[in-house]
Amino acid sequence: MKFFGVAACGVFLTLGTAFHAWAAFPPLCVEISAEHPLFIFPHTGAAGDDPSGYAQQVVQGWRDLPHALKPFSTMQVQARGADAATRHQWLRELLTGLQEADVHTVVRLADADLRRICPLDLAEELVREFTCIKGIQAVDLPFEEYYEFGAHDSLGSPPVVRWLVGAIDLAARYGRFMSIELGEVRWPRVMSNTWCRPLYEKFRECRAYVVPTCICRGPHVIPQIASLMGLRLEGAVAQWGVSAQSHWYTDAHFIQPGVFGVAGQPGTMPSSLYRAMILTGAMTGATVYSFAPDNDLWFGAARHFWDAAIYPTLTELLDRGFIARHGFVKKKAHVAYQLASSRTAEDFHLNLRDIDAVLDRGLLVWGAYGLERPGQIPELIANTGRHYWVPILSPYAPQEVLESFASVVQPATQTSAESWRELLDQHYEPDGQGTAHITSIGRGVFIMNTAENRYEPQTFRVPGLPAPVRRIEATRRDDGILLTWPFREDDFSYKVYKRVLPGKRLEVVAEDIDARSYLDANVDPSQTVAYAVTALTDEQEPYAGTVNFGDYLALSIVESRIAEEVSIGPLLGFALSQPVEAPLPPPDLQPWWPNYTGLTQVELPTAQTIVERIEAWDRAFAREDLDGVLDLYSTDYEDAQGWRFQYVRRAYQWFFEHYNACAMHRQIRQWDFSSFDTLRQAGVLLYCRFTGFALTDPTGRIADVPAEFPRTDTCEVWIYLTDKEGPWRIIRTNPALPNFKDILSFSASPYDNLVPGPDL
Repeated sequence: MKFFGVAACGVFLTLGTAFHAWAAFPPLCVEISAEHPLFIFPHTGAAGDDPSGYAQQVVQGWRDLPHALKPFSTMQVQARGADAATRHQWLRELLTGLQEADVHTVVRLADADLRRICPLDLAEELVREFTCIKGIQAVDLPFEEYYEFGAHDSLGSPPVVRWLVGAIDLAARYGRFMSIELGEVRWPRVMSNTWCRPLYEKFRECRAYVVPTCICRGPHVIPQIASLMGLRLEGAVAQWGVSAQSHWYTDAHFIQPGVFGVAGQPGTMPSSLYRAMILTGAMTGATVYSFAPDNDLWFGAARHFWDAAIYPTLTELLDRGFIARHGFVKKKAHVAYQLASSRTAEDFHLNLRDIDAVLDRGLLVWGAYGLERPGQIPELIANTGRHYWVPILSPYAPQEVLESFASVVQPATQTSAESWRELLDQHYEPDGQGTAHITSIGRGVFIMNTAENRYEPQTFRVPGLPAPVRRIEATRRDDGILLTWPFREDDFSYKVYKRVLPGKRLEVVAEDIDARSYLDANVDPSQTVAYAVTALTDEQEPYAGTVNFGDYLALSIVESRIAEEVSIGPLLGFALSQPVEAPLPPPDLQPWWPNYTGLTQVELPTAQTIVERIEAWDRAFAREDLDGVLDLYSTDYEDAQGWRFQYVRRAYQWFFEHYNACAMHRQIRQWDFSSFDTLRQAGVLLYCRFTGFALTDPTGRIADVPAEFPRTDTCEVWIYLTDKEGPWRIIRTNPALPNFKDILSFSASPYDNLVPGPDL
């Protein structure tokens, strides 16, 4: 068994209220459905605020929220204070201000710091007193613990499970919802861990009040979403959600398109990735959408995320009904995967072998969606919609649910990604052709560029979509601007959009129009305005094109898209619509791998050979092939601290002995051929991270603990190679790679004080 040496610490909670077996609960105080989704917007306030000041900021944020979203929205708040009593009193004062302003509120009661979990008796006081509370929330609770005796009911459930069971029961008894947001690969763990069975049963009992939510952070978003789809399809919950977060980008070690680096380096997530997260939830049936950080919302300093992506996409969901209804999802998902129950971390890897390609082989995700480079390039967008999504079911899914699928696959029954693909191909037909992701479900067709961090034009062709309204005429008159458009027999009604240039966003100014004309009397004669018209129509035509980086299309199957726009300025009396301009092609950038920028034709062949050697290094590390890795190092290797070849051998050997799922993350920054002629050496500045996961800690309880090296601020290392011994081999590195101290810091106790730095 591979392990690392930090022992787990137990967390013990005392529940303030007893669990109750209620035969019936009051109606949920908010509506949640595909037609009426729920939006949860956090507001953390300013540091140092007292409860009154915090309340004023939240109230102002609520007032500034666009009116069209308010009926669907809540504001999430959280307590401050050093202990439970202080936080409770702080929340009471905060909620008093929110109650007076009638702010629909979600209160966070628990997060990753288990010391901050709110006792349930205090939580019940708040829920009973404040009707502004529409829901309570827990975020990022850990579920990586396993116990060999997890199936023995007499020993009880883990404290986190007991608290959640009580919190769900509390929410249901008062008609509130319980939002549970988990990241990593925790939802499949919850569903399969035998010690979490009471939590699953409470889900089923209170299914209308529980909102399990996938946090869009880290490399496990796809199996997380598939798991929540499965919980909904098997009837364990009535709703589920996604938490869209810009942290995903820096967690993925992305700096800008095409460039990888350490999280925290300069770089901001492209706004469009928020749209990708929301649309992924819509196509899979998510009815709840939360966001983080609050800085990205309409009241934050980074509100360009809100203006460019979050607000327009949420409006689109509401206006066009793009959230897939439960019946559509059930009909579309022909094949499901059922988790095996897990008592230990090793048991759970039987599931990970299929569902996750970072912690294990991930045969299902390889076969169903395609993967580019697991570990280095996290998959947020499924690389193909060919097989829709494969829902992941719990071990306790009812038999009638299993029988409703054409096929339910059990763990370890498919031996390769190819066998998965062959199985799925038998049950699915593609919704279109091309290299982009294409999914048609419910009222929407989703066409998405799948490259999360590079420019790659991708093609698509959909056989039939509502035909756009073309040849729109605009005539300026004394009483306004008259729009007209041609007759089509299969049109039922029209919708008119308008924007004032140079503004880019079209706003609906009229809908449900039966005639083929519209007079806009609300026009400033000094302005240039543009109009577009869409139709509810049976008129169909194919649609083909290209989506570039950041293009995520959502097209209605009943309302035509906007293909033409008519623009008329102050000096024009008449104008005819023109095709909407296609986005500019992406810049011609160097691919993320390899990078030969700045090299001469003389240096290029050597650089290409070195690139091949780095790729061999990558393959050997992934195979945990010690001899293969050592073949990259010269026997004369020496680092700046004087450690030599045998040190390198022992460092890599230790890592392979203790960690699984090893991966090398790499990108070339710069070349150095200054010593090539004199010393027969070449240098390359390489961004590189070597990662792995311990199966457990020494107790056997904490699962899949990560480790990585080097542990420097940038993970950029100058690597110098020579071919004096034959193939190009590493003669020295700066800083040292490997650094055994970095590796050991993950398996040392806190008292060893092994902090990152040179191994002196």
